[in-house]
Amino acid sequence: MKKFLSIILALLMVLSLAACSGDANKKSGKDSAAQDKQEEIKAAVEGVLTVGIANAAIEVNNTSVPMPYILGDLESAGVPVDESVKEVELASGDFFSANLYLDEEEEYLIIPAYYNAGDDAINIADAQAEGITMTTYSDEPADQGVSIFGVTFGMAKSDILTTFGEPMYDGGDYLEWEVAVSDSDYTGSFTVYFTGDEDSALVSQVNLGLIK
Repeated sequence: MKKFLSIILALLMVLSLAACSGDANKKSGKDSAAQDKQEEIKAAVEGVLTVGIANAAIEVNNTSVPMPYILGDLESAGVPVDESVKEVELASGDFFSANLYLDEEEEYLIIPAYYNAGDDAINIADAQAEGITMTTYSDEPADQGVSIFGVTFGMAKSDILTTFGEPMYDGGDYLEWEVAVSDSDYTGSFTVYFTGDEDSALVSQVNLGLIK
């Protein structure tokens, strides 16, 4: 139940961020992909991580899929996409969180939160997402070849704190940093959930959401 509630809260966060983004979703995926060099992510200062827009990517099987996480780009990187997802149509103002399962047991998944900020209906293939979640139902998370900001399933909480420094919020079994983007007007949040509140607890969920 705790995992289910955390997923629901994560989805509400990224969907609200997407809904607030307005015309930002009109930018093409090619424009985002043009930001081709990722910056080194340094430890947070007073709970704020400063990154480049190219860092706002999800890595899948050593392939970087940039924000706004176009569905076709995720599939090309090796993320399985169910045919029913490809048939989704979004009316103006609609949003849709796509559950993209990474394994046959459906324990690991990626959830991009798509939003249609345009005036006309579009297929999900043409939709864009400025928020993304990777999460697992497993009690013993293990690396699945996907990462956000370099964070993979199964990393220890102590390693996350060493890498990113003190968060803006520490909920015991989750840590949250504010995000500032050095080369764009985006800001947002980066949240990592763990299997428990001890330092040895493992990463079970990662959320990244940006808005302008």
